[in-house]
Amino acid sequence: MALRALLVALVALALAGAALAAGSKSTLRITYWPHGRSQSATIWTLGCGPAAGTHPARIRTCAQLKAHPADLRPATRACTIMPTRTSPQAAIQGTWAGRPVNRSYRIGCPGWSDLRLVLTGRS
Repeated sequence: MALRALLVALVALALAGAALAAGSKSTLRITYWPHGRSQSATIWTLGCGPAAGTHPARIRTCAQLKAHPADLRPATRACTIMPTRTSPQAAIQGTWAGRPVNRSYRIGCPGWSDLRLVLTGRS
């Protein structure tokens, strides 16, 4: 009986830990250069869990990030599109679901389409 109680307690602790990890706060800094890095940038903050910060579409942006978490991980393939001096670019830094994020994006490269609202503030 004591063994069963111990097992139940261990399972409950494991589930609680998983729930905390899944619901952990995420804090990101998004930098968007609409006309390339040689021009001025717009910088937003974004918190998810709950949605907060200066990003103009916080709730929809948090939903988009939740739907595409792989786009916050380091890129798995190189972008073959060469940027021009005025190509839109963006960067995300911070923490998402307890993991560090430090990734750059360019229009036409992996992650840009999935995270367009996150990166540009516009759908």
